[in-house]
Amino acid sequence: TSPLCGCADTASVNNTTGPNRVQTPPSLTSAVDQRSFDRHGAPSSMLVVAALNGGRSRVDHPAVPVSPEQLAAATIEAAAAGAGAVHFHVRGGDGRESLAAADVARAVTAVRKHGVPLGVSTGAWIISNPAQRLAIVGEWTVLPDFVSVNFDEEGATELAAFLLGRNVALEVGIANRFAAEELVGSGLADRCLRIMFEPREQSVAGAMTSVEEAESVLDAAGARTPRLLHGVDATAWPLVDAARDRGYDTRIGFEDTLALPGGEVAAGNGELVRAAWAICHPERSEGSMTRRMPPSLRSG
Repeated sequence: TSPLCGCADTASVNNTTGPNRVQTPPSLTSAVDQRSFDRHGAPSSMLVVAALNGGRSRVDHPAVPVSPEQLAAATIEAAAAGAGAVHFHVRGGDGRESLAAADVARAVTAVRKHGVPLGVSTGAWIISNPAQRLAIVGEWTVLPDFVSVNFDEEGATELAAFLLGRNVALEVGIANRFAAEELVGSGLADRCLRIMFEPREQSVAGAMTSVEEAESVLDAAGARTPRLLHGVDATAWPLVDAARDRGYDTRIGFEDTLALPGGEVAAGNGELVRAAWAICHPERSEGSMTRRMPPSLRSG
């Protein structure tokens, strides 16, 4: 079975020789991937995922990473600041979001060199037709470590099951009660790397209402998969606080906000991650952040 998602071994599914050889993700060994989750007790160390770009461009901020080389540089910066994983939206040569196999291969290959667990988006806004999206993802030859699938999108269950069958770990996006119900109904909740609460409401009260409704569905179903909570724009920093208070992992980066907690525009993803790390680990020193980094990024 896969050490990531508990799914069946897929050696017979993936091509391992020839011109169309599929590069499967390596087994991850970071604490977050191996950690069991206790719903009623905080984990020993909160994961901060760096969401490097999202749908933003360099028009929004000159440091938003778009190309594979820029994504790789942003990954190094985020990991040095304390990120334990990175998430990004792949771009094509025209700068638009893409799920095309060649574009995914270039981005994943560039980022993977730096030893940080990496995941990509499969948002339905990239390819709105579920069957077409599944077919395009099926053409991938270089696979990320994990993939984000939003469970309030049509075709989410089929896409998630397909990715698990290819030994790709699953990060489930849960925006509301409906998405939580869809996940429970799919039977995949306990096969995921993590469940990611990402409410869309721009008021903290509205966002937390959506989170609590989704939590109630998952709790009733006995889902014990690790949980992550993050917000966007107006809710980005308040939900980092909420994640800490709940003992959940969290996420921050240019996808979620351009501003630091005090309102200043961040210079890069690293500044955002460093601020989130300080909120989540107020007792930790910079030395402990260095110990968390992959060996390839440590100085000395």
